[in-house]
Amino acid sequence: MKTLLLTTLLSLFIARANVPTTTVYISTGPKAYAYHARKTCYTLKRCLEEKHVKAVSLEEAIGKGRKPCKVCYR
Repeated sequence: MKTLLLTTLLSLFIARANVPTTTVYISTGPKAYAYHARKTCYTLKRCLEEKHVKAVSLEEAIGKGRKPCKVCYR
């Protein structure tokens, strides 16, 4: 049983280590709620002009409560 548990945990750790981190873009503005696949998404235009766009990992964006952009993730 211990061997099975150790093997399972080790395989999960290895699988997770091989997954590349996905970079997404978020606005740092107070009303922002979405993450974007592309920095050039037209819904980020005003944020880009005001320099409020930040590149973060997908996990971090989800952790901040962001939802997928309705344009980027149709």
